[in-house]
Amino acid sequence: MSDISTPQEMLESSCSTNSEPFALQNLGGYMEPEFSENCILIIDPGMKLHLSAYAVIRYDGDMYFRQYIERGAKKFLVPLNTQHDEIELKNEFEVVGCVVQQKQRKQQALHYYHLNTITKEMDFSISGKPKDKEEK
Repeated sequence: MSDISTPQEMLESSCSTNSEPFALQNLGGYMEPEFSENCILIIDPGMKLHLSAYAVIRYDGDMYFRQYIERGAKKFLVPLNTQHDEIELKNEFEVVGCVVQQKQRKQQALHYYHLNTITKEMDFSISGKPKDKEEK
């Protein structure tokens, strides 16, 4: 039997040194309604953290999936479900990766980054959208 006893330990042992995208299951209702409980998230550890990004962040010994927001010089992890509190990032934190896609049961996958055909840059979509056929 494995010495790994928690999901966080499993993530740290198998994904934290990996630069390839990986999947996580969203646990809890912190990010509803955009991300339902138990949906599958595709995390890209190479995606640069930016304002409003949906990110997995390690802070004060815990792992959080929240939206990253800056207000002035202050940085926050904000749940989309307003029944939960924001977390101010007062100390150093580590970005595990940004959510680039989600898949919910019996629904089309939503992508949060799309190639802008004019600028050739990746554009962020706050509410996700299906991938265009020509982008595949």
